[in-house]
Amino acid sequence: MSGRPEDDLGRFLERVVLPPGWRVLHERSVISTNDLAREAARRGWPDRSVFVADYQTAGRGRHGRPWTSPPRSGLLLSVLLRPRETAPHAFTMLASVAVAEAVERLLALDPAIKWPNDVVIQDRKVAGVLAEATDDGAERVVVVGIGINVNVDAATLAELPSATSLMLETGVPVHRGELLVLILERLDAWLELPAAQLAAALWPAWERRLWRRAQRVTVSDGGEVIEGIVLGGASDGTLRLGTRDGQERRILAGEILP
Repeated sequence: MSGRPEDDLGRFLERVVLPPGWRVLHERSVISTNDLAREAARRGWPDRSVFVADYQTAGRGRHGRPWTSPPRSGLLLSVLLRPRETAPHAFTMLASVAVAEAVERLLALDPAIKWPNDVVIQDRKVAGVLAEATDDGAERVVVVGIGINVNVDAATLAELPSATSLMLETGVPVHRGELLVLILERLDAWLELPAAQLAAALWPAWERRLWRRAQRVTVSDGGEVIEGIVLGGASDGTLRLGTRDGQERRILAGEILP
């Protein structure tokens, strides 16, 4: 691992070798990389196009929540995919696993996946994933947004006790470009698998990293608050929760509360 917080991501991307078939557009500042990717889809940009920015003025996560990060301190990207299968949950799962694998390989940390779309280290959020299906006017596409706190300092996160950054966890700055390339390599490896093999392998890789397995959590599900034990996940992206009455509850679109 190498790098400093001031590493120039744009210059790094000019000389790095990406997996075959991938292309990256780097911008200093955008409103949202997901918006940029959707517009590119309408203009016919190909599968495996990546849009990365040093800063977002209106980045957002799940349920429209803002995702903010000081300039050049986070890894903010969106991936345009043109797959046969466009169920967003499958790509949320795919990206979460790819981010976790990249962090494991680059930094030897032990990230977990907090259902449904966060990557956490030591119970604190370090990354979020948001997959959205959209239409480019000719076909359905998927845009996968990824936001990672890379070199965000403690002062910036002081008001967010449930968040952390890779720099805070390792004690040293992390090279955003190296992390980006590893994420793309892991995405590429998964996407190169035949559909049946991908489906068979991805879910176990996601589930074995599932945060709070066999522990009691509180979940919000459509306005209802439910307490239960995390039994695991399901291949459709739902959370399997064991309730106090001994029943199993499937949570499709809720979230685990702090």
